[in-house]
This record gives sequence, C-alpha cells and structure tokens, in this order.
Amino acid sequence: MGHWSEGLVDEAAKMISGSPDRRMLRDKLAQVGGEIDVLSGRSFQPPRRSTAVIESNGLPFVDIPDLQVGSMEPVAGVREIPDPVNGQIATVLQVSPLTDPVPNATPTGDALWIAGQLVAQASQTGRLSADYVLHWLGASMDHEQRKELFRRVMDPAVRFYVPILGVSINGWWIQIARRLIWVTSEVEDDGQLVELLLKEATAGGEVPPLAAVEAILIAARMTRQPADWAFTARIWPEQVQLPIDRPWSRLAKAIHGHGIPTITLDSVSTPYEIACQVVLKGYWHGYINGDEPALASAVAKAYPRQVDRIQRETRTPDRASAAATLLEQLIHPGFDPAQGAEATRRYVRRKASIAVM
Repeated sequence: MGHWSEGLVDEAAKMISGSPDRRMLRDKLAQVGGEIDVLSGRSFQPPRRSTAVIESNGLPFVDIPDLQVGSMEPVAGVREIPDPVNGQIATVLQVSPLTDPVPNATPTGDALWIAGQLVAQASQTGRLSADYVLHWLGASMDHEQRKELFRRVMDPAVRFYVPILGVSINGWWIQIARRLIWVTSEVEDDGQLVELLLKEATAGGEVPPLAAVEAILIAARMTRQPADWAFTARIWPEQVQLPIDRPWSRLAKAIHGHGIPTITLDSVSTPYEIACQVVLKGYWHGYINGDEPALASAVAKAYPRQVDRIQRETRTPDRASAAATLLEQLIHPGFDPAQGAEATRRYVRRKASIAVM
C-alpha cells in the first residue's frame, strides 16, 4: 500500500470542488502526511504482520511504535505495555523482568520532572551525540564484532539499541536509548529522525549508511511485574531543522492526540527548562492531568522571572498562585517541536505577558 494520505484524495477533491489535478493533490497530501508523520513520530500504517529481532543490550524496555495491543505472538519474557492514553496501541515493550517491583512510586508528574533532568544531564555530557554512539560501539566490541553487527543491522527486522542511560529512582525505571539502522530503500519511514554515524568512505568510495535514530526516553513505573504504565518521548537536539511552515494550531490537536511527545534541546536550555518541557508534554499528550501538582511547580522552577513578574504585576498572594496563572495560559496548542527549544522560551514569555495583561 502507499502512504495513508493517498486515501484522502477523493475526500479532498470533493471539498475543493471543481476538477482538481488528482496527481498534484495526491503529491500535496503525501507531503503534508509526511510532515505529520515526522511531527508525530508514527507512520500510521495499516495493520500488518512483521517480525522484529530485539537486541536491547541490557535495557529492560524498548520503544516499538504502532504495535497493536493483542496482536503480538507470545514470546517468553516479552510484554507489550498498552499506551496509557491510547490503549489500542503500545509504544513500549518490556523485554526483561523487573528484578524487584516496589510497593510505591512517586507521582507521575514528579517522575517526568526527574526524567527531564536526566535528559538534560545526558545532553550536557554529550551522551546524546553521534560521537557517543560510536564511542559505545568501539568500547563494547572489537573490529570483527562490529563488522558482524553491521551485517545484522542491515536486516530491517533487527532492532539494535545503544543504551545511553538507565536508572531506577523513586519507584520508576528511566532510560534513554538510540536504535541503530542501516539506511536503505528497504527501511520503512516510521516518522523518526535519523543521524548518519560514519563519515569516512570505504575502499569503494562509499560512506556506510549506518545511522542512529533520535534518542528515545522511556519512563516506566516499577510497582508491578510486568510493568503496566510507561511514558515515551523523542529527544530532538538543536541541529534538527524541519522545513515545515504549516500553522502549528492546525496540527497541534492531531499531534497531541495521536503522536509521541517530542522534547527539544539546545545549548542554552537549563535543566529545569528541559524538565518542565517533559512535564508539559506529558500534560498536553494526556499522560498527566491538569491538577497534577508537579505542573505548577515545574513552571515556577523553569521560568522564575516570568512567574515573579506575574506575581508582582497581578499581586497574586504567592509564587504558587502566580505559577498557576501562567500555567493556565500554557494550554493547547502548546509548543511546536519543529521550531526548537528557543521557540519554547518565546512561547512562555509571550504567555506571561498575556497573563499580566
């Protein structure tokens, strides 16, 4: 089958009326559909059977977008975790058991706040870079083992994960990983961004198309075995540039309703700003409720100048109330991840001004 957008040609032609050029219309719909795939991190493919060979390298969880819940054949020790927002799909697989489930876990909003600070730490230490992936490969295996790995990764069914971070904290398992792929025409475009890892040409003059997909954050609650709740988010560095000029307000509902949250980073983002982004994305995508205490707390810590201004100029009784006032402005459509982390800061500053007015 072609791209899902091709099924909209007839509907779009009726809305336009007249006699539109269907080839041009199909091409335009495919372009827009591709943009939605990239922003959502999903391909929205029709149901189909596929085989996956998981090599998690010690991580207990892996991301696997678009898996239909209940469709996976039983595999010992592998369990799908239904998405907390859309229970018909799973974006996370548990591939190894938890050693010791805990009786209690910190609230979800607080866990996302911690996860965001771990993302910031990984970014500041360079572990989200291509260089780190190459360093890990060099430290984990010798030359012959790497050649064998490249042969395995050439198979689109192999999902080989490079662990970047994995830690158990306050009843949650939090991890970051990047999957290796061999970029060929046989690899399906699943909406994820890829980064080529090798720059030196072989004896034949070709650069091996080994790549790593965007870093993926997973936060899974550890109170049950197997785990029953997991949050996943994509991590985009500041180098990401997407030629998308469509109004975010037109896309936000679809992306928040059906897409995977995207966290954007840059060199001047503070750890609190990044952590706040994770919490807000969890809220916009429906993983936490609006009454979660961590929301206002995250806003107050990440944007103290804006909160202080609101408290001063609106004479709210305390900083918590001022943060809540700013939070009321930070509702849909939210941040456009294609615009990067600086757009996030501009958005908050603008919303603070609106709150004051």
